[in-house]
Amino acid sequence: MIKRASALLLTIALLSGCAIQSGLEAPEQTMPQQWLNQQSASEAMVEHPLWWQQFESQELNQLVEKALAANTDLQVAAARVEQADAQLALAGSALFPALGMNAGGSRSGTVGENGSSDTFSASLNASYELDLWGQIRNSRDAARASLLASRFNRDTVQLTVIASVVNTYLQVRYLQDNLALAEENLQLAQQVLAVVQVKLENGAVSPQDLAQQKTVVANAQAQLPSLQHQLRQSRYALAVLTGEIPQTFTVGGGALETLNLPTIQAGLPDQVLAQRPDLARAQAVLMAADYSVAAARADYWPSITLTGSGGYASTALSSLFSGDAIYSLGVSLAQTLFDGGARGARADQARAVWDEQVAGYTGSLLVALQEVEQSLSNVQALADQQQFRAEAYAQADEAYRVAQVRYQEGETELTDVLSAQSSFNNARQNSLDLIYNQYLSRVTLYRVLGQGGNEVKGARDE
Repeated sequence: MIKRASALLLTIALLSGCAIQSGLEAPEQTMPQQWLNQQSASEAMVEHPLWWQQFESQELNQLVEKALAANTDLQVAAARVEQADAQLALAGSALFPALGMNAGGSRSGTVGENGSSDTFSASLNASYELDLWGQIRNSRDAARASLLASRFNRDTVQLTVIASVVNTYLQVRYLQDNLALAEENLQLAQQVLAVVQVKLENGAVSPQDLAQQKTVVANAQAQLPSLQHQLRQSRYALAVLTGEIPQTFTVGGGALETLNLPTIQAGLPDQVLAQRPDLARAQAVLMAADYSVAAARADYWPSITLTGSGGYASTALSSLFSGDAIYSLGVSLAQTLFDGGARGARADQARAVWDEQVAGYTGSLLVALQEVEQSLSNVQALADQQQFRAEAYAQADEAYRVAQVRYQEGETELTDVLSAQSSFNNARQNSLDLIYNQYLSRVTLYRVLGQGGNEVKGARDE
């Protein structure tokens, strides 16, 4: 099975700047000793291949299982692995001799004259190209590295699909909470409207107050269709991710805050990067490019092929295998003397591809470091906001309650109530947004840590 150890070995090989076959050396990368935004120092990597289960939602677990079994992007990635596997078998077949069989018969004579002669033959043929310069082996190894890249790409797709399912499910629950919050805001606005109507009937306020509050109620009502539409869109997206028809797909959801908020310890940088399938893929692609450079350089050397055949020949089919035994042995050497620079161009192209993959791997490594650092910073920043958001909510709630009482008693204007109501609504929305973003930050961090790749489905054959 493909394990994280494979990615770790590739990381060690490339980061140490070693040459594989071509003699080219990948540049050595200096790794940070610790994350800048690490919440607590730790030398232990926390393993959570089934990290979404930490949200403690059975419905979410079932949705992820459906996606792993039926997501079309995953099926496409799996089919590409099978293609790469077949390509490896094709490349490796050149290391074995080719065997063939020939059988035939002929009759010859002169037109217009009697008499003819028959000839029958049957033989086995073999040919084998000596791989003295390693061209065939390097081509095979390049195909093997490409197969690894396909497998790591499948793991990357799987990780992305899992994160997308969890994010979309969280979005469904967030929009459900938003819809419930909008309905509560509408009820609060309608309660204030009832008070204004009573005061207007008693001549305590002007019609302007009534019009203002009716505007607030209408705006609150206008939010409901938009949120309902967004909720439906999220459900449709979740259906596609799990391989189901949107028209028949249902999801229960529930209050966002009832989910468990996972705690995360990122681990050391080199441990984290060793388990990211996208980096492992970039390393495998670089290895394939290295072998391709070595294979292209072998074009400068002659190819040597051994051939042989053996069989029987006879003038009568009935006595074919008791007739004359025939054989032939041969060796051929082929060397291109002039090709207009084609071999040099192929070697230069292979080297340029290698340079491209080195730059691509280095860029992927830097992006990975950036993503983890940013994600850790985001987790910390959201945690720091928690206390202040809770305080803002409590104070806005109290201010709105006092404003309502004072307005009912005629001690303040409607504008004060509207201002307090707006602050209270904003505080509630900000609290909900903070909870939602905290959940999303966990999903992002697990994704950039490479959690949830090939371990999810258990063992896989190489």
